[in-house]
Amino acid sequence: MLRRDPEGRSSDPEAEVRRRTAESFAYEWEHFGQLRQEWEQNFREYLRPHEPESLRNRLVLDVGAGSGRHSYEAHRFGARVVAVDVGDAIHVARRNLPADVVTVQADAEELPFEDATFDFVMSIGVLHHLPDPRRALSSLARLVRPGGHIHVYVYWVPPRRWHRSLLRLVAAVRRVTTRMPRPLLRVLCYPIAAALFATFVLPYRATRDAPGLERVAGGFPLKAYADYPFRVCVNDQFDRFSAPLEWRFTAEEVKGMLIEAGFADVVVLDNNGWIGSGRRPDASLPV
Repeated sequence: MLRRDPEGRSSDPEAEVRRRTAESFAYEWEHFGQLRQEWEQNFREYLRPHEPESLRNRLVLDVGAGSGRHSYEAHRFGARVVAVDVGDAIHVARRNLPADVVTVQADAEELPFEDATFDFVMSIGVLHHLPDPRRALSSLARLVRPGGHIHVYVYWVPPRRWHRSLLRLVAAVRRVTTRMPRPLLRVLCYPIAAALFATFVLPYRATRDAPGLERVAGGFPLKAYADYPFRVCVNDQFDRFSAPLEWRFTAEEVKGMLIEAGFADVVVLDNNGWIGSGRRPDASLPV
């Protein structure tokens, strides 16, 4: 049995990180968890190279469902969905999701399902916050039936050097913000998001359709926020500065992780991070 201090914290460092991560995301989705019409396009972007329509009648597992926004879209496109989250964020998902979407509170590495149960297992924006992303991916891999797919999204090591320099600054700030009271951090994320909008998002909006400025526009970070409300940027800054752990990967590392986990036809795509997708080989067919 794990020992705990008087405040209920575990003496196991990994368990303590999991606890803090679950609490961080529960707070985040309680305050930023409303569904938005923009989430359909967001889901399409994160699901590439798959089309949402391909999920119809398939049994889908959404691991790290958060507010339930991706589960909601998968269900809307005709999937039978099971949504999982480790912490109290699952209560937000339950409020947001239709009654026929099954919601389960469970750890990504201790999921209460039989092997080879699901047609499609997705974990979008989750693995990079876990103590051992490769181990967690291996745990998810066993749940994919032969011929089914796994689909993940993880933070990237950006290709541009100055983007990497900016992220080193973010990493230094995170040493403080991950320990801050969450209500205070949430308030601070508004001016942070405003500064980012003024510095990157608004200039990108102004140049992306201007003739001859396509190359300039393409160099801006945070371009994804150009088509979303300001509050989405606030939400993501809280996400970035509150989660205890943040791993980053190259495209080659993501591909290698999926192959190592037993998947074929692996595809890795750029979406301001890496989308990784692979197929579980049919036992009767060569890989």
